[in-house]
Amino acid sequence: MTDEKDIKVLFLIKSNLSFVNGAIKVFLDEGGISTDVLEISDCISNHPAKMPPLIVSEAGLLKENDKERAFLYDYCIEQASHFVVIDDQDQIDALMEITAPTLVIKSFSRPINAREVAAEIKDLLERAEDQSLRKNVLVVDDSPTFLRTISDWLDEYYNVSVCPSAFAAIKMIASKKPDLILLDYEMPVCTGAQFLEMLNSEDPQNKPPVMFLTSKNDKETVQELLALKPQGYMLKTQPKESILSTIMSYFDKERKS
Repeated sequence: MTDEKDIKVLFLIKSNLSFVNGAIKVFLDEGGISTDVLEISDCISNHPAKMPPLIVSEAGLLKENDKERAFLYDYCIEQASHFVVIDDQDQIDALMEITAPTLVIKSFSRPINAREVAAEIKDLLERAEDQSLRKNVLVVDDSPTFLRTISDWLDEYYNVSVCPSAFAAIKMIASKKPDLILLDYEMPVCTGAQFLEMLNSEDPQNKPPVMFLTSKNDKETVQELLALKPQGYMLKTQPKESILSTIMSYFDKERKS
C-alpha cells in the first residue's frame, strides 16, 4: 500500500476495481488526491493502521459482507472516517436501512459521471477539513430511528458521531474526544446512569460533559437524573428547534465562561 499517512481516499473492492470506480480513482490521482485500494476480504487482517478520511465502496459490497461491514463501521467510528457509496438506488436504500446515517457522507446512484463524482469527493475532503473546527457531539442511544433523526438535525452545525450502546461509547470517547455527549437515560443493559458512573471511574476530572435524553418527564425520573449532575436534560419528544437551542445555549455558555 501507499504510505498510509498520505492516503486520502480508499477504494473498497471485492477483487478488482470496477470500471467506474477505476475512472474516479484516476481523476482523483490526477487531481493530486492520493488513493489506494483494499479488498474487503483483507479488511480485518490487512487494514491500514490509520483509515483515510473517505472510503469509497459499492453499497452492495458492504451489504453482502456482514462481518467485514461491522468491523469497518466500528473502525471508521473510532477514527472519524466516512463512506461514499456508489450503486443502484435500491442497493443504496437497503444499505442505509442497516447503517447509521452519519457514516455515509454521500451516496451516488447509477448512472454516474466519474469526473463529476471525483470533483464532489474532492469537495467532501475540503469540507471535512473545515469541519475540524466544529464542536464534536456524541449521541448514545439504542434506537436507530432516533439516532438517524437527531443526526440529521445536528449535522448542519456539529460533527456528529452516534453509538448504539454505552459500552461501545466508552471505547469511542478517547478517539472522538466529544465536546458533549447526548446520552439516552433509559438504555437497556447499561443505563445512562451506569454509563455516567463508568465515565466518573475512568477519569472524573476530564470526563466529557453529558446531557441526558429521556422520553419520561415525570417528577421521579427528573429527580433521579438531575441527582447525577448532568449538564442538563432534554425530552426526546422536543422539536428540532428546541433541542438545537438547548445545545447551542450550552456551548455559548461554555464559550463565555
